[in-house]
Amino acid sequence: MEDLTMQSMIQFLKENSFGFLATMDQGRPKVRPIGFMMEENGILYFNTNSLKDVYQQIVANSFVEYASVSKDMVTLRVSGEVEFCEDIQIKEKVLSINEAVKQGYKTAQNPIYKVFCLKHGFASISDFSGQPAKKISF
Repeated sequence: MEDLTMQSMIQFLKENSFGFLATMDQGRPKVRPIGFMMEENGILYFNTNSLKDVYQQIVANSFVEYASVSKDMVTLRVSGEVEFCEDIQIKEKVLSINEAVKQGYKTAQNPIYKVFCLKHGFASISDFSGQPAKKISF
């Protein structure tokens, strides 16, 4: 397995954009499916809405972990502290990536539409080869 670089992590996320986000809910872990939306300038972007439990959980505890698995059973985990993004241009880019998201929220100005990002964090990638996981801080 190649060393984990920011470039290889982003490529993995683009190829395996469906994963699971873990938050805390009243002191217990909560995991739900979520899609990776995009990367820009080394920042990883996701989206949700302010009516969902996940939004309230992130507001209460901004540390999360996201995991995605390839068809070859390679697992990427990314953890860090969430920041919400109110930059309209970023929100519009995220909307333009996924037609279902665009249909659901219609516009980047929709008040319940929330884009969140991981600017800094830690990632690891592992497989079943028996080799240690490759790691990166970003």
